[in-house]
Amino acid sequence: MSISFRMKRRLAYLRNNRCGVLLTALCLFILINPLVAGSFAAVFLALGLSTILMLAMWALRARRATLLVLGLLALFTVNAVAADRLGEHWLRPVTLLITALFLGGVTTALLYYVLDRRPITADKVFGAVAAYVLIAFTFASLFGWLQQLQPHAFHAAPVHAPDEDLDWPTMMYFSFTVLTSTGFGEITPVTKMARSLIIIEQVLGVMYVAFLIARLANLYRNTGKNRP
Repeated sequence: MSISFRMKRRLAYLRNNRCGVLLTALCLFILINPLVAGSFAAVFLALGLSTILMLAMWALRARRATLLVLGLLALFTVNAVAADRLGEHWLRPVTLLITALFLGGVTTALLYYVLDRRPITADKVFGAVAAYVLIAFTFASLFGWLQQLQPHAFHAAPVHAPDEDLDWPTMMYFSFTVLTSTGFGEITPVTKMARSLIIIEQVLGVMYVAFLIARLANLYRNTGKNRP
């Protein structure tokens, strides 16, 4: 078997499992992020999020109109992140809000693909897990956006935020604890709007698992009925 043939088979496998590639990139981003420190941390965050946005666009199996809207949001997101990294900090609230909108749109499109009535594949399972991770990323951006508007929206232990300013990786960690209802308690909401956002994420986290299991079980049952 030639090397070119093996490469074509691997590329075909990646094209058929795009959500698996996206999920792998999300997990690598979460694992590598704590290892990056110093001045390069901000660059890695911007590059990492931009790469995930591009992979998400590649993984989506949506209509052209949906891809066009999400593509425009992705373009605005990358430009806003780049401007923020170059010192235009006044754009940070806009950057976080646009990032949240884009991630939310990608999550919705992924769920539309995962929950359609076509046969269940491994790629759909990967897509369901990727959508769950992207929900946490979306609310991390929303929490960061709220902190820009209300600097004391969250109270954290000194080990997390010595200057009471939570960075995006810390918000990501906090978002996952809220989404999974873990609730370690070292970061707490202070303002009413912060509590409202947390309530919405908690409800989504519980309903996501229940709804997804029920939907997939129904699809499996219907598939079994259609078999000879």
